[in-house]
Amino acid sequence: MSGIAFNTVGNSSSLTAGSTASSNTTGSSGGSTGGTLTEQDFIQLLVAQLQDQNPTAPTNPQDLANEFSDMAMVSGITGLTQEASQIQSGGAPGQLAQAAGLIGKTVAVPGNGLTPSSSGAAEGAFTLSGAATKAIVSIFNASGTQVGSVPVSGPSTGLNTFQWNSGSAGQQYHFNVTAVNASGSAVPATTYSAAQVSAVDVSQSSPSVAIAGAAAPVPLSNIAGLLGN
Repeated sequence: MSGIAFNTVGNSSSLTAGSTASSNTTGSSGGSTGGTLTEQDFIQLLVAQLQDQNPTAPTNPQDLANEFSDMAMVSGITGLTQEASQIQSGGAPGQLAQAAGLIGKTVAVPGNGLTPSSSGAAEGAFTLSGAATKAIVSIFNASGTQVGSVPVSGPSTGLNTFQWNSGSAGQQYHFNVTAVNASGSAVPATTYSAAQVSAVDVSQSSPSVAIAGAAAPVPLSNIAGLLGN
């Protein structure tokens, strides 16, 4: 049993058997042709070697350990290749840099919650579906009682931010936005909560960020912008 050697073809890594590998492993067994072996072929060879070993001269355990190590290395290379392909297909170099730059930052994520700091200040944001002449942010406590309001002058259809300074640390609040246009008609608003990014994940096809205190990650595409930075 002389070990396994690496053979890289294209973007994939495979195993090439040493002198103990037989060319008869191809064909009906579903293995690869020539001298190139897949992981399935490796397992089949290993089982055959264990079954046919000489009882008076059994296989050296160190040889087995070396071959398992080779197999694990090939699996790792395959995993890295797949992850790299996934990152490249998603245009991830730019996304990775963008996401990494968000760690430790406060961002606007979908929601309408307000969490005051130790000083009682809380920040939120909203976007409007159309032009508006004025907007008012109404703040409510956990019981649904209105406890404050913040006027926003000259709101835009982009990201509008506001700060409320009359909250109590440790208490949860929520808000809604009322906006009207020049003719007095209501303009629908989309609200966003302030959240701090603690980590990023670009291993999936859609990059996401971990939010401090949140149970589920937030897709990078759902972040409306930076707050307080």
